[in-house]
Amino acid sequence: MRRRHPAISAIVVVLASLLLVSCQCNELSKRDSTAGLNGGFETTDSGYPVNWSFFPNPESDAVFQVSIDETHAQEGNQSLKLVTDQSDITVGFRSHRIPVQPGNAYKISLSMQNSECTLRVKRVLQDASGTDNVRSEIIVDTSTSNSDWETFEETLTVSDGESYIVLVFLVDGPGSIWFDDIRVDRVSD
Repeated sequence: MRRRHPAISAIVVVLASLLLVSCQCNELSKRDSTAGLNGGFETTDSGYPVNWSFFPNPESDAVFQVSIDETHAQEGNQSLKLVTDQSDITVGFRSHRIPVQPGNAYKISLSMQNSECTLRVKRVLQDASGTDNVRSEIIVDTSTSNSDWETFEETLTVSDGESYIVLVFLVDGPGSIWFDDIRVDRVSD
């Protein structure tokens, strides 16, 4: 028994390490601690907006294209554009953790233009460790194409045990979709 225990432990560690590595490799993420949420997609690194994670990794999986579009903007000088030709694969992106305070109300808003895609936006509230999801809801579910910017808004009150908001954007194609002016603002009393 004693000989098996170290061997089993070693196998578990190796399998867990492989799982963690595989989870990280299919996502592209650029960070800049000074850019905040970067919901206007104005701060970029190598052509990708910082503080957002894209999945699957658009550099290693050609199911969709991510670009900064300087010809369409709701606010600022540019927007995020996703293009997919896949009808059976969901692609997307997510924000990094946005700190929030229990008892406070926050307004989440986003603007988008859609050409043939289906969009679901999931709002996830996480605990202080940032690893456990406390509450999760789809706050946008649309497949309506629009040539003008459409704005979606939600106001929510953060409950005890909730420390972060993560926004997850799930896109089903084929089509093109633009995003801009994504915000999480505390509502003043």
